[in-house]
Amino acid sequence: MISSFLSSLFGCSQENKSNTITPPITKPVENITASIDQKTRRAKSEKICESNGVPIYKNPNSLFVSSEKEVKLRNEDEVVDRTIALLYLGLKSEGLEQVHLDKMEEEYGISSKLSPVEKEYAYSSNPTDQQRTNANWRYESLHVLLWALGYIDELVYPNQMCNVADDVKIIYELGPDEFRKKSKLRSKEEILDQADLILRLDWACVNARVKNEVAPGGLNSSVVYERHYALNWLIKYLNQDWDNVSTDT
Repeated sequence: MISSFLSSLFGCSQENKSNTITPPITKPVENITASIDQKTRRAKSEKICESNGVPIYKNPNSLFVSSEKEVKLRNEDEVVDRTIALLYLGLKSEGLEQVHLDKMEEEYGISSKLSPVEKEYAYSSNPTDQQRTNANWRYESLHVLLWALGYIDELVYPNQMCNVADDVKIIYELGPDEFRKKSKLRSKEEILDQADLILRLDWACVNARVKNEVAPGGLNSSVVYERHYALNWLIKYLNQDWDNVSTDT
């Protein structure tokens, strides 16, 4: 792409504002007969919570992600397509000029990768501020997917927003073909480890919100929510499509 597009890409930065999405408060199933891998995963997550001063859900028979035996992950191509879609939406939310968005549409085949709700925003000539804010926050979901595809070494503790410019650069410098070719989906064990941890961190954030308290452990509740959203999509939680992912806690 042309040099002005490059400048636009690396000039972008996520807005430092709260995500206005407030997920519903849900009650976990109270009596789950957990498998060994579920119990092991929970114990590992709780150690991380404890080390960061994050409260732990007390019922030992509740609040689990599904076992490895039950989960079937999204396939690699699905994750690549979703990552590219979120990149496009993020760049539109930054105000990238339409000529560059059109160029990306052509090179990356954007239309086929967008969900119905995303298309309403992507092709609107006058999107709402809420649509723009929601799309901007999806950079945090994109960050999770880049990790899942092996481009980011680890998902650090979610107390601050990701570096948008670094994430955009990963995809831009490779281009659509090389990005897909070099992607390698992480193991089910790795992804479920993160899904279990984010479930517990999100529960702590929601619990604090109910009590009109700040998120514990320095957590950024909006970052936590976006990570939870992306990870639940990755593990096909309730087999929901992208527009309807639940972040139950």
